Amino acid sequence: MSSTPIGDGHRFSEKVTRRESGQAFEVRRCADPSRAGELHTFVQSVFGALDIDPPSGVLKETEADFAARLAGETAFIVEADGTLSGCVFCRRDDDALYIGRLAVAPAWRRRGVANALIEAAKAEARAHGAARMTLGARIALPGNLALFRRHGFTVVAETCHPGFSRPTSYDMELRL
Repeated sequence: MSSTPIGDGHRFSEKVTRRESGQAFEVRRCADPSRAGELHTFVQSVFGALDIDPPSGVLKETEADFAARLAGETAFIVEADGTLSGCVFCRRDDDALYIGRLAVAPAWRRRGVANALIEAAKAEARAHGAARMTLGARIALPGNLALFRRHGFTVVAETCHPGFSRPTSYDMELRL
């Protein structure tokens, strides 16, 4: 598999207002390397709170890893009231757009942030002619699996993390 950066600088910005909460947020592209530390801290705090075994590999990543992600991948962020509320990273992988590190602050869950980030990733995939989108999802997180299924993703494979005899995650795909 090859990885090709897709962040070519074209703009994506979508303002989303959730009627039930009356709160608005905006999904924006982020390529600013000075935000690597903030994104690293945010994603690690969200993933660190997950009750999954084994723990997410993101917990071993450094701020430099996030700076490299910002340089070679496309990141979308949501900020509300000047605070980072959600993010997702996307990278081209052959004919697919892989999405990962989807993180939403606990106070912003069930307000449409994850949906808006996935929609931004779908628009990115289509803009770059990807035939499909892919992601990995932990079996132990049924809410995440339901979210991805609502967006049309289907399970294409089960995977086991090293040292486990049972599947621990699913490879999921959305044909575009």
